[in-house]
Amino acid sequence: MAIQEFLNVDLPKVLQRRADLVVLLVDGSILHVEFQSRNSRRMERRMALYHLLLLDRYETHIRHVVLYVGQARMRMHARLDSGPMQYSYSLVDIREVRVEELLASNRPVDYALAILAGGGEQHLTDVLTKIQNLPDEERKRAHAQLAVMSGLRSMSVKLELELTRMSVVIDVSKNVILQRIEREGEARGFAEGEARGEARGEARGEARGEATGRAAGQAEGLRFALRQILEARFGGVPKWADVRLEQAKLAQLKRWTGKAVTAPTLTEIIGAR
Repeated sequence: MAIQEFLNVDLPKVLQRRADLVVLLVDGSILHVEFQSRNSRRMERRMALYHLLLLDRYETHIRHVVLYVGQARMRMHARLDSGPMQYSYSLVDIREVRVEELLASNRPVDYALAILAGGGEQHLTDVLTKIQNLPDEERKRAHAQLAVMSGLRSMSVKLELELTRMSVVIDVSKNVILQRIEREGEARGFAEGEARGEARGEARGEARGEATGRAAGQAEGLRFALRQILEARFGGVPKWADVRLEQAKLAQLKRWTGKAVTAPTLTEIIGAR
């Protein structure tokens, strides 16, 4: 075979990978679990790399599992075949697991995952009841995990309503994960509203320029999502507040959305009348 080109064989010397969950089992083997919220075309290569790195360190039997928790249909492959190297791992869509199995596991992390499982949305009250019965630190951690998981299924508003109905109070000031979510200022779980608003803004932007249209679309999407949150929390949006929402710029809408889930009153979100 004729040579086309000599390739540079200097490979990076520093390679950092952080696995989501690695546990040593009682039989001496290792279980490695990766949580994946999006389809990835490189998933099988990533998992093969994890396998080689873990094998080099621990030199024992390793079982790998990818737990898919995304909303879109799972389209990844569970096998790598590069010719001389074949590698496979387990690929599980969380929706294939019944919510009852996770609620019966007695593991706090399974309670948060339960809302993503098959039938999870219909058992939100059962999930919250399980979490409420946990010891203080485990309960805080599970609430934070639940807040993140609910965003993956556009269930943030429903979660907030159920927490209110059950009179559950989450102290955001003592919860690092929820503080980070609040600071991001994004309306988790309201992709539909943002997409709708972006489409409106981009339609207007055809006349004003693509950049202006994109900014208008983002503002319209946040405005729609913020109204949804306020209506769900406070039973409606008064006229003065609605006028303020219409006049607000994108940066202001982002700040308000970041406070909308946790602030106790409407005025603490958008200011006094």
